[in-house]
Amino acid sequence: MTAYCIALCTFGDTETAERAATLAVEQKLAACVNLIPGIVSVYRWQEKVEKDNEVQAVFKTREDLCEPLYELIQSVHSYTTPEWLIVPLSNGGNDYLQWIKSNLQ
Repeated sequence: MTAYCIALCTFGDTETAERAATLAVEQKLAACVNLIPGIVSVYRWQEKVEKDNEVQAVFKTREDLCEPLYELIQSVHSYTTPEWLIVPLSNGGNDYLQWIKSNLQ
């Protein structure tokens, strides 16, 4: 079975998140990207606790495409250290996984 995964990345604004999502789908690095606006992130950055509104992006892809997808994300992202978490999928609906497969490189 092909190793599918979900890549998670937060963005500071909707415009940048939409640009990254569109480029990822156009370049077939992700089959689909869900953008979830209105999340609040609380985190430590440069020894200060910060709180910001962000947009969570959920990229559906294959594990072997994560590196080129991350390179794309870094090229458009405004953060020095963007969130980049890969969640392997152990299973899923066969029809949906086939749809993902048909929409990737």
